[in-house]
Amino acid sequence: DKLQALLSAQPETAHVYTQVGGQDISSGPGGGISSSAGTNQGAVAAILKPGPRPKIETIRDRLRDQLRLIPNARLTFDTSGFGVADVQVILTSESGNNLDQAALELEREMRNVPGLADPRPDSPPPGPELVVKPRIDEAARLGVSVATISEAARVATAGDIDANVSKLDEGERRIPVRVRLPQSDRTDLNVIKNLRLPTASGGVTTLGSVADVTFQAGPATINRVDRKRNLTIIADTTGGLQIGDAAAKVNKLPIMRHLPEGVSRAEQGQEQAYTQLFVGFVTAIVSGIGLVYAVMVLLFRSFFKPVIILMALPTAVGGALLGLLMTNQALSIPSAIGFLMLMGLAAKNSILLVEYAIEREREGYSQREALLEACRERARPIVMTTVAMAAGMLPTALSIGSGSEFRQPMAIAVIGGLLTSTVLSLLLVPVVYEVIDDFEQWLFPRLGRLVTPRQAPVPAGAAARAAE
Repeated sequence: DKLQALLSAQPETAHVYTQVGGQDISSGPGGGISSSAGTNQGAVAAILKPGPRPKIETIRDRLRDQLRLIPNARLTFDTSGFGVADVQVILTSESGNNLDQAALELEREMRNVPGLADPRPDSPPPGPELVVKPRIDEAARLGVSVATISEAARVATAGDIDANVSKLDEGERRIPVRVRLPQSDRTDLNVIKNLRLPTASGGVTTLGSVADVTFQAGPATINRVDRKRNLTIIADTTGGLQIGDAAAKVNKLPIMRHLPEGVSRAEQGQEQAYTQLFVGFVTAIVSGIGLVYAVMVLLFRSFFKPVIILMALPTAVGGALLGLLMTNQALSIPSAIGFLMLMGLAAKNSILLVEYAIEREREGYSQREALLEACRERARPIVMTTVAMAAGMLPTALSIGSGSEFRQPMAIAVIGGLLTSTVLSLLLVPVVYEVIDDFEQWLFPRLGRLVTPRQAPVPAGAAARAAE
């Protein structure tokens, strides 16, 4: 309720939707609240008003201090749709004590990392639990087994399992009747210690005479990765710190360099997801370049002319990186999408130049004349298409409109790559064309099938009519 009231009071908020437990309310992978979430977990979704407003990161940083004032709550921002914090460090171990100590030290050191906000465990805080430790010698003397001790403690505090209890028939439903001690007795150690246990000789003894019964703090949940216990320390990023930079800073912490014996880091979470995503983007870019080359080989009937076209791609990549650097934008998922778009957009300029030059050479122009004519005739459509595409991306690059800050790196990368590839392609492509074309003419007497023919191919029907 306090979180809902806080978000509703913000000037940018249009609507607020609150849910405790239940199904997912986050639209992204992972969801905000899973279907198995209990009533001790919830989510509040704030829908922002359209129109000019601060960036999501600005609103988040403004609310952070006020969120800390909500007692007994662990809050995680979900602005990416993945339902998790920006930084996740997962530690695993067979030893619970070593794992707890390592996680506590990691949390303490992460608080001193600039750009990381609110490091905290991902699991619920420890809660009180009833611990029953059998005294083996005394239990053996009285003839009380560990199974008897555990069953008495379980039935008294949690009730017997459904398979052993009576059932209440209500129409088509069969409701298990679970009997256990009342709440006041379940928190009274004297009552629990006086539980009666049968002995092997047929007598009766008390639970306190064969076991030590105490209350102590214990983990609310125990999570496992690869059958090992794990603890996750999460944190949010602030001040423009990117996930990759944050992960690099965390990896340099002393505790991460010298983890306790038996404690290791699990390669999971946001860092692993982003690594896999970027690997997929690199694979897509390499595959796209390969497909462009294959299509150009079929179009120009040469294995060398497509190399001229691909020479424009590095100029586009350099311009995109320069644009991101000048605007202080990170190499993120949207910018990677921009790089993928540039692979097709930048190749377009080279195709126009190379195809026109080949046609002029087939008409009898010399190599130099064909290149000059191609640059003169194709410069206007190349510049016009580049200006049109850059103008279309400009509103997004200027972050005009609601939510455009997420797409801003993509637009900046595309505009920067288009500008440099357009300017440099008119200079670089003719030079590379001369080198490749001279190499083809040297190679023609030896491997004529691999070079572009000087004459356009004549259809078979036209050749037959010419022979007649």
